[in-house]
Amino acid sequence: MDALTAWLDSVPRDTRLRLFLLLEELCNGMDVSRHNDFGFLRLRAEFETSGEIFGCTLEELRDAIGATLGGDARRRSDRPPSPLESLRDQISSRGHPDFR
Repeated sequence: MDALTAWLDSVPRDTRLRLFLLLEELCNGMDVSRHNDFGFLRLRAEFETSGEIFGCTLEELRDAIGATLGGDARRRSDRPPSPLESLRDQISSRGHPDFR
């Protein structure tokens, strides 16, 4: 059993889900409208350090946590969409206003 698996076995499911959602946002280009610049950089550094400890990338860390969650891994949090997420949804459904 490697260090990452041993650690994940000790982390409660709800905590793993929160970690997964954070890593998902980090790996997909965090919506910085929800975070201040310092908080974003600090959070990314914390996860990168964790990845270094376990010998994996942020994506591999996210995938390892997601694998322990099954179908819950794709569940989004219950928070309302940010302005950036709303804009992305509008553009994906109606197209960019400059190109209509």
